[in-house]
Amino acid sequence: MKQQKKNRSRLFGGIALGVLVLGTGVAIIGLSKTVGEITEKVVSKTPDAILASAGVSEEKLVSVPVIYYDQKADECVNLYDTSLRNELEARQFEWESCGYYNKEIEQGLVEFELDENYLPVVMGTGKLTPNRGLDMERWFKAVEGKSESYAGVLKMQYVARGAEFVFEAEKFYPLDTVEFSKGDKVNIDGHNHLFTMSFAVPFTVLRSGMEELELTADDDTFVFVGDRLVLDMGGIHDAVTGKFVIRENGEIYVGVDGEDLAYSGVKVGKNDGSIVRIFHADRDAADSTFNVKFSGMNLGVTDTRLADDDGVQVAYDPSDPTYVAPLGESSVFRPDSTKGLIVMATIEGVMIVIASVLVVSVARFMVKQKARK
Repeated sequence: MKQQKKNRSRLFGGIALGVLVLGTGVAIIGLSKTVGEITEKVVSKTPDAILASAGVSEEKLVSVPVIYYDQKADECVNLYDTSLRNELEARQFEWESCGYYNKEIEQGLVEFELDENYLPVVMGTGKLTPNRGLDMERWFKAVEGKSESYAGVLKMQYVARGAEFVFEAEKFYPLDTVEFSKGDKVNIDGHNHLFTMSFAVPFTVLRSGMEELELTADDDTFVFVGDRLVLDMGGIHDAVTGKFVIRENGEIYVGVDGEDLAYSGVKVGKNDGSIVRIFHADRDAADSTFNVKFSGMNLGVTDTRLADDDGVQVAYDPSDPTYVAPLGESSVFRPDSTKGLIVMATIEGVMIVIASVLVVSVARFMVKQKARK
């Protein structure tokens, strides 16, 4: 009888051990499978794969099509001579050498929405007298004798960690080699100072709460999302930094020169195709700075290796301002996503192990109960 009980005990013990081994195996397989599935999903959103469809890797440069406009310096005007009001209001480029330079941000120079040609619309009258009478036609179109257009590119550095696209230039003089305004006295230091520029970057709205743009520039700089103004850094001023963040609900919050972020009045829909449009003017012969950083944004890019040595460019056609569809796609990596997913996988695996332990405990209890009988 004792031998039979011992045999039964061994049998149930073997079953319990088998269940434990099986449960542990299932846990390991389950954990591996879960981590594997998660890794497979995340792999398409890892930093190295952000621009996989465009063949972009860390340290790649991404070309952004830009249109530059070289501007002639305007003649100085007596600020206090009321008979020269028209001349003053027509005057837009070069201030410091004329003895007046406000060095202040002047918001409210342009309307909230772009016009039908996707260009800023002048508000009409600014707070500061020297900034009145702006002419956006001259700023962003070639006007005989005043401005000349040039096609170019910005080379943004792709930084995988944080999914960033960055351009930085503390000394920003993109038109030093052009001839249009070469004779202007403001260029005696060898730099072509007075110019404007516009460019656009298409993106898919993720509403992840991590989509940000940060821009540092002097002078006038206006940033629109779609055709609505979000960052207003107008005026002739020293370099200042503006920032916008797209929240999970699609509302765009902005802050300029260290201000707390505030709602811009612009809201975007999830998975919508949109465009960041940036307009910038260097209106004085003081220093020229332009830095821009896109973080966590799903930018539209395309593989252009046959046409460009760097191989990748923002998928935007400057001749068609309505164009939003990227020719290639990129994914955005959320820095906290891998950790979170692996933790979830680990929890799932631990749950399987706990379940296995419970099964083994029940089996042992049954063995003890049988042994007592």
